[in-house]
Amino acid sequence: MKKILVTGGSGFIGRHVVNSLVKRNYKVTILDLINPKRKDVKFVKGSILNKKLIKSLLKKNKLVFHLAALSDINKTIKTPTKTILVNILGTERLLEESQKSNVKRFIFASTYYPSKDNVKNIYTTSKNTSELMIKNYNLLYGLNYTILKYPTAYGPGNRQVDAISIFVKKALRNLNIIIHGSGKQKRNYVHVHDIGEGSMLGLKKKLENRIFFLGSKKNIKIINIAKMIIRLTNSKSNIIIDRKKKRINDFSSNFIYPKKQNKIIRWKAKHDIKSGLKQYIKTQKNI
Repeated sequence: MKKILVTGGSGFIGRHVVNSLVKRNYKVTILDLINPKRKDVKFVKGSILNKKLIKSLLKKNKLVFHLAALSDINKTIKTPTKTILVNILGTERLLEESQKSNVKRFIFASTYYPSKDNVKNIYTTSKNTSELMIKNYNLLYGLNYTILKYPTAYGPGNRQVDAISIFVKKALRNLNIIIHGSGKQKRNYVHVHDIGEGSMLGLKKKLENRIFFLGSKKNIKIINIAKMIIRLTNSKSNIIIDRKKKRINDFSSNFIYPKKQNKIIRWKAKHDIKSGLKQYIKTQKNI
């Protein structure tokens, strides 16, 4: 049985990655500050900034799946120093101890959303910086990696602060759905179960020292998401466009699925946006 250390394994995406690993008979150790939902995996409470702890965990775990990070965009704006400390320095410490411990593969959960000059987003900057460090550790020390670029995840177990979860909650209560900005801004959504399953590609030999996108082939406008949720819930909610309150960190996805990926490994999400929303809405009706 292969042993793997999963940092951030108690989080929204992390728990689905852990589920997929356990299903494939991996012996998982979760390093997190929050207790995991499932009790049949080893859990170590601690920080990725703790070098001594990381060193001890990597004595037996020669595979690393690094998901731990400050990822709430609004919180990262308010705490830039902490974001840099955890997301960048934390990754560097994991990389340093991984190369010293002869880790066979360092799998990194990143984002495909670019960090442009007009996007006020420290989170994506921290992820892009971490990617550069990972590539350097490969070039300098031969540490093998796979970088998985995630889109916007949705589904059960989220933080309830994203558009889909807010819209669903409002629709189920027949309350007005307020969209900040024009509503024409686009997102690339993938159900979190598909992200968990797709993340297993990071263990494949073919993706050694490569970057792989787990995005959907279609971007969708926020206003169309709201309309779809209203239809699927048979809601009486109205959509209100508030152009004056555009989010300072808002963006519009222009993701184009890289066709050359299929020449390496073919991957397709099980859920399209409609079936994924149906599944998510079902889990929220009795909450």
